Amino acid sequence: MFVMKPFRIHTGLAAPLDRPNVDTDQIIPKQFLKRVERTGFGQFLFYDWRFASDGSPDSSFPLNDPRFSGASILIAGKNFGCGSSREHAPWALADYGRLPTSLPTTLGRMACYR
Repeated sequence: MFVMKPFRIHTGLAAPLDRPNVDTDQIIPKQFLKRVERTGFGQFLFYDWRFASDGSPDSSFPLNDPRFSGASILIAGKNFGCGSSREHAPWALADYGRLPTSLPTTLGRMACYR
């Protein structure tokens, strides 16, 4: 069973995702939802943004920027996590090693991160 670990203080490098209205379909695209286990989704996080059509990393996407390599905090924009109530989205974020923070609004339907 996947359980989020509580924390009081977290110190780490932050990566920006300066895009409003990032919905769960963008966080974890539908073609990767066939897995039955709750792990292994991190490799597909923001897949359509992180990778070019040929599968190579898109250097313009913040998580591919060497300055943010190893970042454990994702600073998300307004309305992050909106859209469907896809539980795979927080699983993908956690599996990739990111903890959304500094959110200007609530996480919409991604209630597991509230």
